[in-house]
Amino acid sequence: MKRTLTQISTVLFLLLIPACVQNDITTTLTGGYMFRPNRIRIDPGKAVSYGYWDMPAGLEGEKVIVIDTSLQQAKYYVGGRQVGMSAISSGKAGHITPKGTFKVLSKDADHKSSSYGSIVDEYGNTLIANFERGMDIPAGGIYEGAPMTNGMQLTTGGIWMHEGIVTSAPESHGCIRLPAEMAKIFFDNTPVGTPVIIK
Repeated sequence: MKRTLTQISTVLFLLLIPACVQNDITTTLTGGYMFRPNRIRIDPGKAVSYGYWDMPAGLEGEKVIVIDTSLQQAKYYVGGRQVGMSAISSGKAGHITPKGTFKVLSKDADHKSSSYGSIVDEYGNTLIANFERGMDIPAGGIYEGAPMTNGMQLTTGGIWMHEGIVTSAPESHGCIRLPAEMAKIFFDNTPVGTPVIIK
């Protein structure tokens, strides 16, 4: 069977790269979809600042936020038109973000978590850095809730959309984290009662 120069070059190219990447390249060469979110390795300590906001003056209509946990994105719509998008970090394994249709129940620009935070002494020295509700608090320890700046409450069970470290991978305890600037924009433009669809 004759092979063209292009086919031979492709085979040689595939032999020179790691096996885990070959499937993606083969898929792309055959017209498939290359992006595989589960293969992305992101340092959870490295924040990203990814998003945009472009709402034309005078645009009216129902506001809706659609959160796609598979793409780790939040899209903002006004009157059916997308005006903004933000990278997010949703719930990690064991703390999966619930899916469904919700509404913004309340807003708090300076909200703090009642379940996660740290324990400090009377001088502000940290005794326990990653405290979770249910853990023992040492004598003299004072609970300090983790900041959830520009928070918008989505459930009575403690799921909020708020500012936090975003890596475009699931990292939270169930909340929807947004980069600081996008959390502020979403917060400022979203009234209580706004529908939020999580899929």
